[in-house]
Amino acid sequence: MLTELPQELAEDGFWTKLPPPVISIFVIGTALGCAALLGIDGSDGTRASDSFVESVPWTVWRAISGAALVVFIVLTVQAVRILQHPRRWGFYPKHQNRVRYLVYAVLGAAAAASYRLIFPGVGPDLPVNNLDLRTAVVLVTAMIAAVPWMTVVWLAHAECRDLANNLDVRPLEGSAYARALRDDTNDPELFRRAVDQLDGLWRLLWFCALSSTVGIIAAVGSAGALRGAFISAHPDRAGEFPPANVLLYGGLFTLGLSVIAVPFFVAWRNRAQQLAGHVCPLPADGKPTEDWLQHRRRVEQLLHLGPLFTDSVTAVGVLTPLVVSALAAFLPNSAG
Repeated sequence: MLTELPQELAEDGFWTKLPPPVISIFVIGTALGCAALLGIDGSDGTRASDSFVESVPWTVWRAISGAALVVFIVLTVQAVRILQHPRRWGFYPKHQNRVRYLVYAVLGAAAAASYRLIFPGVGPDLPVNNLDLRTAVVLVTAMIAAVPWMTVVWLAHAECRDLANNLDVRPLEGSAYARALRDDTNDPELFRRAVDQLDGLWRLLWFCALSSTVGIIAAVGSAGALRGAFISAHPDRAGEFPPANVLLYGGLFTLGLSVIAVPFFVAWRNRAQQLAGHVCPLPADGKPTEDWLQHRRRVEQLLHLGPLFTDSVTAVGVLTPLVVSALAAFLPNSAG
């Protein structure tokens, strides 16, 4: 699963209608353009500032931050695509829920960005014009990208939570799971459709974890590059921007991702276990046979019900951002 993109994304006409060279040139060109914009009028007129804005560490920060801006833009567009076509991904939200959850996400992101801008803390002392504004551009763009993704995750979580309920008010194509649970004959066609519905939500869950991780890596990479630039400018003041700051930055992003995404994962897993228990119930005498165990394992494998802490969603969603935070925090020290 880690080596392939969901079919809903890989075959989306929005991304595939342009030739691959055009897409590559556009992405690279946009990243270079963003990096250039972040460096406009960077010098404050002093000799030290002139030298610093031409230095490799500052160029690295601009390059990484420019790439991060492109990542945030692409993630925003993709989340909007999912909200436009949720049925491709196995969930069927009502229009009023889409609007309401989007408003909640906007308010949450605005509150987080406002707090960060009003109480910025002590920033790095670098000889650059309007450094706070340049870093704020990266922060605000990240918050904008978070809005549609929070909306997608909340809507999919609600879908998983209510998947077996409200059969009469759900659209016919979105009621396969509920109908399969109410079928005592274990109709193979109903079971297949229920598995397809759960599988769509699984692909969405995995893709949300992957996208959020990419966004966190971009944000943490920008923070780590900023620390590297600060150390290059003030090698004797590295303690003012300790590695723990970058680690904390990545940890906070990971915590926020976990608070939002873990309930979605738990709700999906509960629905998958419920379907597995329906089609493969424990024998009446309570004594599982070898045939029953093999059948149950096949069903669980079909439904992606692996061990809780060894599946790819857990590894991608939690471990990767923390590892990247550690690398971004300590590599400047090693290089120095």
